[in-house]
Amino acid sequence: MRVSLVYPSLLALPPGIAFGVGTVVLTGRAGLGLAAGVGVGLGLFLLILVGTEFGSTDREPRPGRE
Repeated sequence: MRVSLVYPSLLALPPGIAFGVGTVVLTGRAGLGLAAGVGVGLGLFLLILVGTEFGSTDREPRPGRE
């Protein structure tokens, strides 16, 4: 798995921070906001990492579907 970790980190960090801060503002509980932000950030990070590793737009055209 030779994928750079910079790309998923840059895309996952801002939504994780925003979700965590929004949770703190709405609930007033810092622990819950931290857990929510880390969970959302980690989930997005993993989705982007898996998508960049296994997803591809360079697919071979299928016969009859050009």
